[in-house]
Amino acid sequence: RPAPPALTGPDSTRPSYFTCRHTYEPALEEELLRSISSQALGGAEAAREMSVSSPHPGLVCLQHGTQDVAAYLPSGHRYEPTYALQGIPNCVVVRAESIKGLANAIMGALVDCDQDERAMRVKSRLMEAPRDSLRIHGTVPEMFRGQPDPPLLRRVTKISEELGVQLKKTCAAARPARKIATEDEIDGGTDEADEGERWVLQVLLLEPDCAVASLERCDELATEGPSNANCWTPSAWSWPNWDLPAGLARVDIEEKMPSSAYRKLLEALHCMGHRPLPSSAHPVIDLGACPGGWTAALRMMGCRVLSVDRSPLDDALMNDPMVEFVEGDAFTFVPPWALDGNRLKGSTGSDVPTPEDSWMVSDVIAYPERVAGLVEDFCGNKWVSHLIVTIKFQGQEVPWTDVARAEEVARKHGYACRTKHFFNNKNEVTLMAVHVGANGATRSGIIGGRMY
Repeated sequence: RPAPPALTGPDSTRPSYFTCRHTYEPALEEELLRSISSQALGGAEAAREMSVSSPHPGLVCLQHGTQDVAAYLPSGHRYEPTYALQGIPNCVVVRAESIKGLANAIMGALVDCDQDERAMRVKSRLMEAPRDSLRIHGTVPEMFRGQPDPPLLRRVTKISEELGVQLKKTCAAARPARKIATEDEIDGGTDEADEGERWVLQVLLLEPDCAVASLERCDELATEGPSNANCWTPSAWSWPNWDLPAGLARVDIEEKMPSSAYRKLLEALHCMGHRPLPSSAHPVIDLGACPGGWTAALRMMGCRVLSVDRSPLDDALMNDPMVEFVEGDAFTFVPPWALDGNRLKGSTGSDVPTPEDSWMVSDVIAYPERVAGLVEDFCGNKWVSHLIVTIKFQGQEVPWTDVARAEEVARKHGYACRTKHFFNNKNEVTLMAVHVGANGATRSGIIGGRMY
C-alpha cells in the first residue's frame, strides 16, 4: 500500500490529481509531462523538476517543490488532458479519525482558512455564486478500476453529506435553487436565474483517515474550438466536470445489448452534454455499425438510425422499422441529404449550410489517418452538426500526431472538438466535434444508470 501523502498547509504547494481508467496511468503521465515540456519558457526544465506518480490505481499526482502545478500547465488548472476523466486541482491533504473530523479539516483548509490567500480568494468568489451552483463529489480510488461497491464509498458519501450541511449554513451556492414564478409560467415553476457559474468540491478518500480535497470553479471548454465557438450549455464540456463525479458517466443498461461498445457512445454523449433529438429531420448515421451496440443505444433514445456496415446487424435491429441498414463501405458513404438536388457537395463545404441536429457516429476499426479522412469528409462538406468518432491505435504508444491531425481537421472547418479516453475506451480515444452553429440539442433523455 502506498504511503499516505504529506499533509499540506498554508505555506506548502498544492498537488494536482487526475483520474483515469486503471492501467492507463502511464499514458496520462506521459501526456502531462509532454504538455509541461511544450511550454515555451522553461517547459523542459519544469518537467524535469515535476514529481509525477501514481499513488493509487487510476490516479496520477503532479507536484512541484516550489510552485503550484497549475503554473506549469498550458491552461493552468483548466488544462484538460485527453487521458484524464477528471481533474482535481490545487488539492489539500487532510487527516482525521472521524467523518466529522475529516469534514471539519476540509472546511478549515479550503473555506475557513484565514492564513491562505488562495483559500480566501476562492471563498470570496464562492460566497457570491448563485444558489445551486456547487456540487460536492465524493470518490474513492477503487472506482477507477471498476470495483463494484468500494468499501470506502459509503464513508466518503457521509463526509460529503456533512460538508453539505456545513456549507448550506453560510453559502448560497450549496442551497437548492428557488422557484421563480413568471407570468408565462407553464410547468408550475422555473429555476432561479442561471448565471452559468459552476463550482465543484471534490473529496477523494485515499484511506479511512486521509482525504484529498479540491474546491474550484468549473469553466466551459468551448474556447478550445474555433474563435468564439461558445455553443454549449454552461454545464457541458466543463472542467473539472461539474455533472459527473470522477468523470464517470452514467452508462449501465439492464437490457441485453448486441455489444458492450455502447458504453463508449453514452460516455461521449454525457461528456458533450448533447444528444440526438428523436424529432430530428435526419437519422443518425452509424458508420461501422455491426453488430449494433451503438445503433441499439440510439434506438433506446428514440432516434432513427441509418446504419452502415459490410456485415448485417443484430436480428432485432435488422427488423426494426426505425433502423435503415446500408450494406457498404463506411469510408465511401455519403449521407442521403448531401446528394439532394437542393444541396451542393463542394470540395470545402464553406458555402454549404450544416443540417441542424444532424449526427454521425462511428466506432469503425481503421488506421488513424483514415479516421482523419472521415472527419475531413463530414466536417469539410458540412454534412452533419455533431460527430462522435473513435480513433483506434495499432500499437501501445499513443500516436499523438494522428490525434492532433484529426482535431485540427475538425477545427479548421468550424467545429469545436475534444478528444477523451473514457473509462470504457481501450487502446483508442474518442473524438467529439460540434459545429459552431449547432443548436436544438439537449442533455435530457440520455440513457444509462450510474456505475456508482
